[in-house]
Amino acid sequence: MSTDEDRERLAGHLVALPVRELVDVLRRALPHFEQEAYGMRTVLTLANVTWYEDDVDPGLDVELVAWPDRDHYGGELGPDQGLWENGRCPRCDVEVTSNAKRAHCPYCGTVCALT
Repeated sequence: MSTDEDRERLAGHLVALPVRELVDVLRRALPHFEQEAYGMRTVLTLANVTWYEDDVDPGLDVELVAWPDRDHYGGELGPDQGLWENGRCPRCDVEVTSNAKRAHCPYCGTVCALT
């Protein structure tokens, strides 16, 4: 079991990473928290949430953060441009965002073409 100090130190390392590197680290960890029971599958994933408080009808946009397709980018993490590429997963139809135009849905693993 880790201590509060251990977790704080780890959090400090994560906060220091650029977004695309943070996403890559979490891509390696979050899928290990998948659960299946009673015909349901639950996956821990990263999401990007935007709050539009100044709109006439305020609300939230929630997008799952898709993992860059490292094979497509020659083993690299894709462009370093923040989470500006958006689209939908063609298989499970969830909204996704990524730093790369070609990324994998964090829920089902399907390759997504983002714009």
